[in-house]
This record gives sequence, structure tokens and C-alpha cells, in this order.
Amino acid sequence: MMVMLISGSAFGQGYQVVDSLSSRTKLDQDSLYYDDWAYLDDYHFWDNIFISGQIGVSHSMSENTRFGNFFGNERLSFNIGVGKWFYPSFGMRITAGLHPQVGRAEWSISEAYPETFGNYTYNMFSGYVDGLVNLTNVVLKYKEDRMFNLVALFGFGYNHTFGFDKEKCAIMSAGLDANHKPRYNNPEAGERIMGYDVDTRPGNYFAAHVGLQGRWKVSAAWDIVGEVTFNGTDDKYNGHEYDRVYDTYFDVLVGAQFHFKDCHGRRRFHYVKNLNAAVIERLERMRSDENERLAEANMAVPEIFEKLKFNEALQTTVSFYVDRYYITDAQKKNVKSVATFLATHPDINLVVTGYADIETAYPAYNLRLSQKRAQAVYDMLVNEFHVPTNRLRIDYKGDTVQPYTSVNEWNRAVIFFLDRNGGKSQVLESETPNE
Repeated sequence: MMVMLISGSAFGQGYQVVDSLSSRTKLDQDSLYYDDWAYLDDYHFWDNIFISGQIGVSHSMSENTRFGNFFGNERLSFNIGVGKWFYPSFGMRITAGLHPQVGRAEWSISEAYPETFGNYTYNMFSGYVDGLVNLTNVVLKYKEDRMFNLVALFGFGYNHTFGFDKEKCAIMSAGLDANHKPRYNNPEAGERIMGYDVDTRPGNYFAAHVGLQGRWKVSAAWDIVGEVTFNGTDDKYNGHEYDRVYDTYFDVLVGAQFHFKDCHGRRRFHYVKNLNAAVIERLERMRSDENERLAEANMAVPEIFEKLKFNEALQTTVSFYVDRYYITDAQKKNVKSVATFLATHPDINLVVTGYADIETAYPAYNLRLSQKRAQAVYDMLVNEFHVPTNRLRIDYKGDTVQPYTSVNEWNRAVIFFLDRNGGKSQVLESETPNE
């Protein structure tokens, strides 16, 4: 099982989904091409954890039970579990449950005890460690909003049997009737009924099982789950040893599964469009060149400069990866340069304005994302570089404003506007789609 999980992890690292909206774009004045791919977001060890609770029936298939009433071999069963998905297709869980069982004496003995039908009951505690394979994601690729998933499971564990019906087992073992008197097949000939031996002492037995689970998504946090497992264990688990190597039973369970939030505040795996570091670096250099050209245009055209006079933007910006709001080490240098600028210009305050590109998500999500980006930069300026809070204020535009029209990815940024006399943040009026 561990070998398969490790193999699954290695496979999962290369798993990627091409975004259906991705396009191949040629950047102006550069021969660089790039593709937007969807990569699995970064996760920590304690992410993608779930718990489950189930109820159903356990059906024994040990010796002689096939001769009895089918529904008479079933007892109410309970199961709880906790698990983790390492990747959308591979996970692991630990379960513990109470799975009461039914045993049955041989046919001839059972016929001699019509008042009990030859059945006896006992309890069984089971614990399993299971590997999980999401067959739907393996075949169809992962979709965050998919309503149904089919999961295969396989695992190993142990069964602890206890609580045998000792009185009934003692009667059957001794060949007695309900009044504890000898029972005879042929009283005239003195032929007593042979007993059926049942060891009523508690026992511990190795077990293994395989099964299928259907999972229906009802909300971001909750699933309805139904599963069937086929279990194999030691021949002695029912208190009677025959000439078989193992006995079997199966469980049919239904219940609910709850997904905890991950480090990103989500409850399901999430794929994001991303560019590699080399492309990000080149885009950053091109953005810097674009800003320099913009600055030259502002100096050359007086009327445009007048529009920006009381509401300028610093040339320094903070860029972000797609769907992220944490500040990388490279971008931290830009935040530090802004703090240095404020230290050397005590008469100037800044508006920390967050943006999101228009192609990645929907407006409400992008608005929250741009707010988080602005807040992250604000917190770093205040907490790490000790900028007074009265010299900063936060603004955020989501994707409703796109300050960079030439390259969409540049809009994943925070821009600093000079806040003189309470000025308000706005788009640079000097950059229009035509320019």
C-alpha cells in the first residue's frame, strides 16, 4: 500500500490541467511566447483533511451462514474515519468501527434448535488503514465543482471479536436443549446430538478489504458518501475453526463526509494558472520598460503631466503570481524601496491600491483578491519596515480597473499612488488602450 501511495504521489506531482481559456500570446517587442497552464496550488501537510461518519449493515459470510436466512445474517454497523487527500486522485484514511456479526451452526445442529435457528451473535471492533484512489479524477481529470466521484479503496487492519452469546453457544456446544437437558436425534437409540463448538473468548485477527465508495458533493464542506467493502479475516474470527484459511463479511454503509479548510481558506483542491519564474522575471523587466516610457511621455506632454500632478503613481509596483496574494522575496525588495521613498519624503502619503487581472476569475472573487494583495503590502510596510499607519491607506479595484492594457498579467499587482491632500487613487490617465 505504501509503495502505491508513494507512486501516486510521484504521479500527482506531474499532474496538470490545461485551462480551456488559455491562449498563446505574443508579447509586443519581444519574441517570447508563453502558455498559461493550470497547476495545483501549494498545500501544507495539514491541508485537505476530512472526517466521516457512516451507518449501515454488516453481513457475515462465515461458515454455514449461507444456509440461513439472508437478512438474518445482518446487524447494524457504525464507522468513523479521518483521512487526507494528497492529490486529487490519491489519498489515505484511517477508520474505526463497530461491526457486529452473526455466526451459525452446522445445518444438522441448526435444525435441532428451531427456537434459535442455530444463529449466535457477537460483536466486532474493526480498524483499517486504507489507500484511496479517485477513479473519476484518474479517468476524467480533476474538476473542482464535479458533483459525483467514484473512489476505490483498499486497506489492511485488524478485527477484535468479543461479546459472544455465551449461553446459546454453551448449549449448542454441549448438545443441550433450551432447558439444559441432553438433546437426542433418536431418543430410543440414545443418539445424542453432536455439539457445535464455539470459542467465546475475545480474539484479535488480521484483516484486509477492498471496496468502492460513491461521493456526492452537496456543498463546499459536505459530501454524502455510500460505500460497499468486501472484507477478509481469519477463519477463527467467528469462534469456530473450519478447514478454510479465511472467513469473509461485507459492509454496506452510508453517511456524511466533512472537509476542513486548507491554508488558502478553501475546502477542495484548486488549480491555478501560473507562469514559471523566468517568464515572470522577463515580464517584470518589460513592465519596468513600459513604466519608463510612460514617465518619459508624462514629462514630454505637459497636459498629461498636469492631470497626474496631484495624483501620481510611483514607478515601483509589487507583482503577484496568479490567484496569490503573498509577497515573494523578489517583490519584497520593491516594498522596501517604497518604504525608503516614504522615509525620504515625509510630506508624501501613499494609497496602496490592489488590482487583479480580468481573465482569471469572476469579479467578486477578484475584488477580494485585490483587497488581500493591498492588505499584504500594507502590513509589510507597517510591520516590517515600520511605516506609520497614518501615511498609508488601502484601496482596491478588483478587475474593474485594468491599469495595464498591453499585457493582462501585469494587472496582478499593487500600485502606489501619491496621496497628497487626501487625493484618490485612479487609473493612470496617460495610458489608454490606443497608446
